[in-house]
Amino acid sequence: MMKNISTHLKGMRTCLLSYLMALVIAWAAYPLIIIVLIGYIDPDISLSIWSLIVTIVYVTVCYQLMHSFGEKDRQPYDHARYGLKGLVCAALAYAVVTAAGFLVIVIANKYVIVHHPKFVIETLNGYLRLAVYMPFYWLMRLLEGPKGEICPVPSVTWLRAVIGGLVMIPSSAFGYWMGFTGRRIFKGEIKSPLLRRILYPKPKNK
Repeated sequence: MMKNISTHLKGMRTCLLSYLMALVIAWAAYPLIIIVLIGYIDPDISLSIWSLIVTIVYVTVCYQLMHSFGEKDRQPYDHARYGLKGLVCAALAYAVVTAAGFLVIVIANKYVIVHHPKFVIETLNGYLRLAVYMPFYWLMRLLEGPKGEICPVPSVTWLRAVIGGLVMIPSSAFGYWMGFTGRRIFKGEIKSPLLRRILYPKPKNK
């Protein structure tokens, strides 16, 4: 029983670590985008493009890590091994992300909702809501559409807070299933050792 719980926690950890990586990358470039590009392109557009790139990187890394995790599970261990394990781990991991997102929304609504004649508190409230969802800024923007404002911030509502799972869960589940069943996206032999190591890292021994 404990081994089954432990192996699922490892899968959740893999999903959460890849998401944390995407979150850090998404926010790390934010000051640079605002300072350097603000005179050339609207921050809303530049952040949308950057977050889309981050999402693509995140999906790729998440797939790779879960593929390795699934490939490792092909070995005859005595813990739970089944094709939908990646889906379960990803769903549980995103439940944690969503819970954190809900908490941030509550905090934002409670403490950053006042109006001030000199400061745009609504914008600060919007960015605080995005704290957990910056990798999906482009998706939130796409759902809401442009408002015609200067640097509009997409609203992260209670419903939209769970939409990121449409990206996280399928990529994790698919990666694990491909590794668990011994399948690869690129079936041909990849000659480059570096590319082969990046795409299909060998799972570590238990």
